[in-house]
Amino acid sequence: MNSKTIASNKKARFDYFLDETFVAGLLLEGWEVKSLREGKLNLKESYIKDIKNELWLVGSRIDPVKFINQKEGVDPLRFRKLLLNKKEVKKILFAISAKGQTCVPVKLFWKGTLAKLELALARGKKNYDKKASKKIADINRDKERALKNFK
Repeated sequence: MNSKTIASNKKARFDYFLDETFVAGLLLEGWEVKSLREGKLNLKESYIKDIKNELWLVGSRIDPVKFINQKEGVDPLRFRKLLLNKKEVKKILFAISAKGQTCVPVKLFWKGTLAKLELALARGKKNYDKKASKKIADINRDKERALKNFK
């Protein structure tokens, strides 16, 4: 199937070492799906939280579109339940309980008519690792600029 990325979390690339990735479904309301179709999503400060052995997306913001009927009762910052297999949930919960590991959302994309969230188990980087990652990104950006000007 063809997939189209809605939003990605670029911060996750610089602040973490991404170890293993998972793809999860999201439990969304109707207005949220309409807003996602228009790309009104912010994943920058979001993370995955364990509540009663279930995984929830916390801190993501889906702004409502202008033309929805239910203006009251709309919470753009509400917790959204992640839909995963039991084995995947256990694996993620075990990794989160280990010291120094966390689970971060990497990107949200469409798979057919379903919105899917790509998660990654991650370890925090040290400051010298962050500097090295940013330096490599700067070098690659300069290469792209040089190639663009060359053509």
